[in-house]
Amino acid sequence: MQLIDTHTHLVMGDYRGQVGEVLERSRQAGIGRWITIGTDLKDSEAGVLLSLDHEGVFCTVGVHPHEAKDVASDYLSQMEALAETAVGIGEIGLDYHYDHSPRQQQRKVFGEQLELALKLDMALVIHCREALEDCLRILDEGGGRDAKVVFHCFTGNRAEARRLLDWGYYVSFTGVITYKNAQVSQKTAQYVPPDRILLETDCPFLTPEPQRKIRRNEPSFMIHTAQKLAELRRIDIEEVAQITTENAERLFRLD
Repeated sequence: MQLIDTHTHLVMGDYRGQVGEVLERSRQAGIGRWITIGTDLKDSEAGVLLSLDHEGVFCTVGVHPHEAKDVASDYLSQMEALAETAVGIGEIGLDYHYDHSPRQQQRKVFGEQLELALKLDMALVIHCREALEDCLRILDEGGGRDAKVVFHCFTGNRAEARRLLDWGYYVSFTGVITYKNAQVSQKTAQYVPPDRILLETDCPFLTPEPQRKIRRNEPSFMIHTAQKLAELRRIDIEEVAQITTENAERLFRLD
């Protein structure tokens, strides 16, 4: 059994000097491949280098909506060069919860990166927080209805998931589904069809139960999320591993 953690932030300072150890613990737990996600150009470049240094590590490149306010005039050309070593564009999208960047700028940068992803025919990793209507509108207007898209760290309800599924998108779940107060996310995780579901840690954030008391999440803890998903869907964890691995390989072209 070899799971894939489709959304990590292994280049963050939480793992400085420890990536090898973190990956080995992950392998021992049954997670054998990882995608480290870009949040700005510096982060994306570090992810590229990490993917070259560690077997089984892949990367995406992108500018997170929090960082949209700081993009340089040539950021897209820099992203395109980095994308030669990546498996996707992300994480990109909109965050209306924190509004660390002006919403107009978030929408502009999201649209520009969507255009780049379509040009390169690469998977899109979407961050969407309290902004579903605008996210879908930008995807629709930008030609993204038929794109290869995953909405990461999905915590929406069944009706919201249905809208994404109707466009052929993937939905990814984190350790949130292990939380006692996450009934909405749990019901959605039961509802999403097997060919459209992914797993992730979003580490170092969102540590699952029973490790939640530990501040820093890491890929090895994703086994608890996989076990919870198996419990919710009333299937074996081996089946969870099989379907989520096949989905990740298909979306990101890992094979």
